Amino acid sequence: MSLLRCIKITSNIIRYFLVMVVLLGLVACSKSTYKVNQLNRQPGQESLLSTSIDSDTSPLLDKSVVELLVAGFTYLKSKNYQLAELHFRVALEKEPDTAEAYIGIGQIEQRKGNYPLSSAFFEKAAALNPNSLAALLGSARALRLQGKLNTAIEKINAAMMISPNEIEIIRELALIYDLMGNEELSLPLYQELVNRAPDQAENHNNLGLNHMVGGRYDEAILSFLQAVELDNDNNKIKNNLASAYALNGMENKALKIFASTVGESAAYNNLGYLYMNLQRWDDAERALKKALLLSPKHYLRAQENLDTLIDLRMNAVTEHRQ
Repeated sequence: MSLLRCIKITSNIIRYFLVMVVLLGLVACSKSTYKVNQLNRQPGQESLLSTSIDSDTSPLLDKSVVELLVAGFTYLKSKNYQLAELHFRVALEKEPDTAEAYIGIGQIEQRKGNYPLSSAFFEKAAALNPNSLAALLGSARALRLQGKLNTAIEKINAAMMISPNEIEIIRELALIYDLMGNEELSLPLYQELVNRAPDQAENHNNLGLNHMVGGRYDEAILSFLQAVELDNDNNKIKNNLASAYALNGMENKALKIFASTVGESAAYNNLGYLYMNLQRWDDAERALKKALLLSPKHYLRAQENLDTLIDLRMNAVTEHRQ
């Protein structure tokens, strides 16, 4: 998929920039198999934990709930989601009201892209522990990813009642405001994040995106340059910098960065797509034809964008005549 396919750009607004194992068998002396979802089931658990996990979990049965949670979050951090979920579910079998286990499984489902299911786990965790920031933030994030922005704001408000200065709450609120089209509300939040954590590339990148959406391309470039300095291996940030250069009329710099991250042909395609959404038809056609010239057989995306360009151009002419 083209780098900029997920960017919708008009002459005034730019939104959605690039702006988120096989289960290891546990060796045990016992030959018994423990079906995690079939023991000690409590009301309300059936729908959330309906899938059976068949594995020899005897080594886990002697662990405390705390040990299971620590191991689960350790596996989650290393992206071993199956072992992480196994530990969380065993913890729930031992103590069904363990909110942290529901939070862990909610984070797993969120990373897998199962946002509605993720929401359900976070809601369960919040019901068990209404003062859990992790549950409220996880729920807000899952709702945002489903496009349920007003409900996500409600969760953020609840989280702010508990810890108004929590940096992750501020970041999540800023992202929600962006999606609502309220960039003027998210700008001071991003500036606060940069002031509070200037060593985090993500904060500079988000501030840069806000500047770019607002048409403040010089400021966006400065923010992206700071982000790249902090995280030089992050191609997403580099591509955002290239987009800002292109929007600021600095095409050569944009092409150089795009070429370093996605290749020369893709660089021209990205530039063409950017110009197309700005209704700069001639520049878009020039860039897309260059992409085709560089890779006529292997870069079909440029041809698709060129075909789209022709349709958009004709529609624009028709609307103008009307």
